[in-house]
Amino acid sequence: MLTLALLLESANGFPSGPDAPFVDRSGQAWRVRNWTESGRLQPAKPVGMIHVDAVGGVPGFSVSLRAPIRTAPPANLPLDPRTPVFVMADTHGEYEIMATLLRRQGIVDRDLRWRFGNGRLVVLGDMLDRGAHQTEILWLLYKLEGEARASGGAVHVLIGNHEAMNLRGDLRYLHPKYPATASLLGFSSYREVLGSDTLLGAWLRSRPTILKLGDLLFLHGGVSPRLAARGLSIDAINRHNRSTFDIPSTENASLSEDEKLITGSDGPMWYRGYFPVKGATAKASAEDVEAGLERFRVRRIFVGHTVVDRVQPLFDGKIVAVQVYPHRDETTGAPVMEGALRANGRWWKASTDGSREPLP
Repeated sequence: MLTLALLLESANGFPSGPDAPFVDRSGQAWRVRNWTESGRLQPAKPVGMIHVDAVGGVPGFSVSLRAPIRTAPPANLPLDPRTPVFVMADTHGEYEIMATLLRRQGIVDRDLRWRFGNGRLVVLGDMLDRGAHQTEILWLLYKLEGEARASGGAVHVLIGNHEAMNLRGDLRYLHPKYPATASLLGFSSYREVLGSDTLLGAWLRSRPTILKLGDLLFLHGGVSPRLAARGLSIDAINRHNRSTFDIPSTENASLSEDEKLITGSDGPMWYRGYFPVKGATAKASAEDVEAGLERFRVRRIFVGHTVVDRVQPLFDGKIVAVQVYPHRDETTGAPVMEGALRANGRWWKASTDGSREPLP
């Protein structure tokens, strides 16, 4: 079997380097497999804590492993309007840029430890695909979830269309290093790397597709008129989407009507109706937006999925678009990404340079 390093050298010039640790079950204990600097796989060994190596200017960190939860956490929760909230979306493997945003906005400290107190960090999905460091992103969010809970805060990671695609075996956007990772681990597909018997795979399967905090609604794509009219509860939407994760994407015919809606173009992970297309007006009307708000009894909906230049309000602020795609400025090389921050009773556009601007 080729080593990971050799496999990555042939990956069309994409960044190379070993992946973050892989953890799965061995009886009642976790076991970890990792790579040496030469790219060779170390034998599995029992473990209760792992270390994720540094990437570029982002330091390494240790992660205490937790027992998988047996029941998915609630996704309809009260929220004091004074509680700080930070929302970001679509990191797509751009780990260094995401970490820069979190550090400079005070969500984590320089060593990537939680410093947002009782605040809520909401990640609107699409951590996976395209970039070369999706596993580091997952491990960091997993770690922060535990640290936030200990501080009275919370991390809410949502399922986007790319998480659902990976879990169901649709790997067309996967960075070339990850098929190499799967091969080195002895798997026939990267889908098995996120299987239900792996720690990160089990963790992802417990994540919601739609989340309500107080009078705020969070999801990856949006609430289409079809979804609003269907009358499904938040719990039902999350349950139906989870039920598809172990059904290959090639077997959509076997899905129920509700599952087809939730995983389709009018579903919460894929809907783009809030945004103009090629100069035309948005597909959604003001009445459609109101129907979505009324269906879930919220004042505002936060979405990712569709790229915008800046975090921006739509439909008189009833929709907030936060998907500023992580990239580097062509001239300066500086990292570019934004999130939406609620602090001191106001909403702000929060940037990777540490600046904040009021969100109209």
